[in-house]
Amino acid sequence: MTDNFNLGALQSELAGKNPRVILRAALERFERIAISFSGAEDVVLVDLAAQIRPGIEVFCLDTGRLHPETYRLIEDVRKKYPIHLEVLSPDALAVNALVHQKGLFSFYEDGHAECCGVRKVQSLRKKLATLDAWVTGQRRDQSQTRVELAEVESDTAFSGSGKTLIKFN
Repeated sequence: MTDNFNLGALQSELAGKNPRVILRAALERFERIAISFSGAEDVVLVDLAAQIRPGIEVFCLDTGRLHPETYRLIEDVRKKYPIHLEVLSPDALAVNALVHQKGLFSFYEDGHAECCGVRKVQSLRKKLATLDAWVTGQRRDQSQTRVELAEVESDTAFSGSGKTLIKFN
């Protein structure tokens, strides 16, 4: 992160801007930044980022429950773009413990929080701890909870102790 980083000023600068402008601003300001890739919609971000910064770090979460088509898409993206693509897997011991204790489909009975915590959140938290900023494909039109989504924000869910993580949407 640059020494003169001002979140409020950047939020004002990027409000209402298109994804290319937002992505360029993110990549110009942060060296330790990565793109979160979770599916076909995010390929446009990977394409734009690879044009701006070849070799950009891209990561995706492999929960162990992805469809074969998703794995093929991940490999297609890896082969097509000049990026560093990292596939994050959950901790095998934690998954095994959950499955041993509650079975393969506990999320149908208990909700998704515990399963997602083991299969997604732990891996994501570990990865984001190595970054100053990350880029997601989240958009305002995806759900009612994202209507007020800012183009750039402090990621309060994944910021660490004494370190603010910046998230570009």
